[in-house]
Amino acid sequence: MRTKHVVLIVAAAVGTLVLGVGIWYAAYTVMAPKEPVGQTNPPVADDPFRIEKPKNLKAISDPCQLLSPQQLEQLASLSAGVPESSLWDQQACRWRNRQLTVSIAPDTTQGLGLKNTAKNVSGGVPTGEVSGYPVVHFGKSAGSCGTYVGTSATELLLVSFQVGTDGRSNPEYADPCAMSDKITDMVLSNLPAT
Repeated sequence: MRTKHVVLIVAAAVGTLVLGVGIWYAAYTVMAPKEPVGQTNPPVADDPFRIEKPKNLKAISDPCQLLSPQQLEQLASLSAGVPESSLWDQQACRWRNRQLTVSIAPDTTQGLGLKNTAKNVSGGVPTGEVSGYPVVHFGKSAGSCGTYVGTSATELLLVSFQVGTDGRSNPEYADPCAMSDKITDMVLSNLPAT
C-alpha cells in the first residue's frame, strides 16, 4: 500500500509539473513578441549596401579608359594604361610609374556585388563610402590599399593603389586607402548612370 501512495504522489507531482510547463509554454507563446512576417532582412533604407544611383559599369568596355587623360596627369603624370586580366578573368588595366601603381578591375560578370565581397573581406559590412557608394577596403599595408566599390547591386570594381619607390616621400601617399578612395571617386565620376 505504501508503494501505491508513493506511485500516486510521484504521478501527481509529474502531472502537476507537466501541466505547469504546458501552461507556461502556452502563456509564453501567446505573450512572446513575434517577428513581423517578411521582416527577416533589414528594411531597404537601412541596407548599408544600398546603391541609390547605380552606375553603368559596362558602358566603358575598356578599363584603360576609366580614367581620363586629365585625371592621369593629376596622378603623377601617369602614361597610358596596360591591359591585364583580373582575378575573376575579366579585362583590367594597370598604370605605373616610379611614383605609384594604379590598377582598376571591373567585375560585371560574376553578379555577386559588393555584399558578397564584404562577407569574405570585411566581416559582412562596408568599411567606408566614396561619393555615396559603399566600399570595402582590402589588402591595406604601409604602401598599398585596394578599394572595392559597389556600382550596382550585382557589379563592382576594384581600384588598387601602391606607392612606388619615388613616391614614398609624398605626403599625399601616406594613407594608401585615402589614395585608392580618391582614384575610386575619379572613376565613379566618369561612369554614366544606368
